[in-house]
Amino acid sequence: MSIVRFGRGLLLFLLMGACSSSQFSLAEAEEVAEPILYIFVTHECPIANRYAPEIGRIAEEHLDLVGPTVVVYADANALAKDCATHFEQYYLATDSTEDEAHVASVKMVHDAQHEWVKRLDARAVPTAVIARGKTVLYHGRIDDRNPRLGTRRVQAGQQDLREALAALRAGTLTSTRTRVVGCSIDRTAG
Repeated sequence: MSIVRFGRGLLLFLLMGACSSSQFSLAEAEEVAEPILYIFVTHECPIANRYAPEIGRIAEEHLDLVGPTVVVYADANALAKDCATHFEQYYLATDSTEDEAHVASVKMVHDAQHEWVKRLDARAVPTAVIARGKTVLYHGRIDDRNPRLGTRRVQAGQQDLREALAALRAGTLTSTRTRVVGCSIDRTAG
């Protein structure tokens, strides 16, 4: 495990082994009693790439609630080293204004066999999933900045993932699913 400093003092624990040798398996994740936030991405999707700073902020703000955010690379054809490089370039950058004592924990998984994609039913990126064990509590978009392909808003009107996390914190989250607009995942691979 290495600790990497980035942004304005935010630290990130990066489990690089999870990308290549999968030190964090789906079976282990399903045994965890606390909720976990998964974000499905690919290194070539411009929509998912634009969300990287927001994903970092969400991971930082909700670490106490969902523990480590698991960034799942859903491109079965990508090399492990490519997902690691992409993770460094996109997820180690933030505009956080928090002090150095604040720590966010993020695990990166390269889902080369699509076991995470299939189990959590990811069909496009970026898809956010909040799950507790095998129970999916939230499945959908991060926000509504991309109401349809080819259309992008400067600012989101609906913060779906943040609202789901707030409901989870309040104990009022019911199973919710929203439509994801993004790059399709090739589910024939893996």
